[in-house]
Amino acid sequence: MIRKSRSITGKLVGPNTANLKRIKPELARKIIRRYHFMNQRKQKICSLLGSKDVEMYRKHLSFEEGWNARLNGVDSVVESVLRNIGTSNERDALIKLLGYIMKEVEDEMGLANYQFASRMGQDANRGGDSSKILVQWIRELIDEGKLERNRMKALEIGSLSKMNKISTSGIFEPVVRIDLNNSNDNEGIIRQDFMKRPIPTGENGKFDLISCSLVLNFVAQAIDRGRMLRRFKDFLKGSKLIFIVLPLPCMDNSRYMDTNHFKELMEALGYDKIRYYKAKKLCYFLFKGNGERERQGKKFTKKLKLHDGPNMNNFTVLFPDM
Repeated sequence: MIRKSRSITGKLVGPNTANLKRIKPELARKIIRRYHFMNQRKQKICSLLGSKDVEMYRKHLSFEEGWNARLNGVDSVVESVLRNIGTSNERDALIKLLGYIMKEVEDEMGLANYQFASRMGQDANRGGDSSKILVQWIRELIDEGKLERNRMKALEIGSLSKMNKISTSGIFEPVVRIDLNNSNDNEGIIRQDFMKRPIPTGENGKFDLISCSLVLNFVAQAIDRGRMLRRFKDFLKGSKLIFIVLPLPCMDNSRYMDTNHFKELMEALGYDKIRYYKAKKLCYFLFKGNGERERQGKKFTKKLKLHDGPNMNNFTVLFPDM
C-alpha cells in the first residue's frame, strides 16, 4: 500500500481521492509547476550534453552524486544552479544536476502528487476540464452541418482523466489517451511520448481529432514545438481537427507570438482556425485541415519580434529549415 508523502511544500499528499480533495488550488499549482520545471531543466541539460538518452549517464559518478543529494532532500545550492543552467556549466556539473532531477521526477510519490494535483485542476467542479469547450464547439459544428454526426476517433495528448468531457460526451469513440508522465497504474491512459508514438501505416490507425491541452507550452525548445505541430498530420485523417489549449500569456504577453501569428503558422501547415476563445488564464483554438499542402517559408524558421515590453515572455514556435 502506498503511503502518504510530503509534497515540495512539505505538506502531506496521498494517493487517494479523499486526500486529493483536501489539496488547495495554490498547492496543486505549485506541484504542477515544479514537476514541469524539473522536466524542462532535464531537457535543457540533455540538450547541452548532446543526447536525450538519460540512460547513458546513469552509471556516471556525478549522476549518482546528484541522485543522492536529492535523496537527502531539497538542496538549496543545487536549486540555485538549476535555475541558471547555461553553456558555462561543466559536463560533470550538468550530469550531477541530471541525477538530482531524475531522482525527483522518477520518484513514485512525486509522480503521484503531480498526477493528483493535475486531476484536481481538471475537476469539473472547479471549471478545469478544458475539453468541455471542445465538446461545445463540436456540437455546434454538427448542428451547423459542418461536421457529420458520426462518432469520431480522438487522440488526447497529455490526458489526465478518462472522466473528462472528451471521454464522456459520446461524440468520440474511441478516445486514445496518452501522457508522458502517466504512471502505469492509471487505467485508461497510456504512458507515452507523442514524439515517439509510431506513425500509423493506414487510415484505420489515424484519428479525426487530436487534443493537445496545455502540452505545447511545456515543450522546452521552440523548434521542438514546431516539430510536434508538424507531426500531427501523420496521425490525422478526414476532417483533420486539432484542439490546442495554451496559457493566455503565450499569446497575449509574448515578444514573438500572438494569436494572428499562431493562426498564420498553422495555416502554413495546412490548417484553418475555425474557433477561438480567450478565457481569464487560457486560450482555446480549434483548427481544421484545409486540404492544402504544407507551404512553410522562412518566416517561421527564425524568431520574429512582434511586441516588446519589460515583463513579456519569449514563447514562440519555430520550424526546422527545410
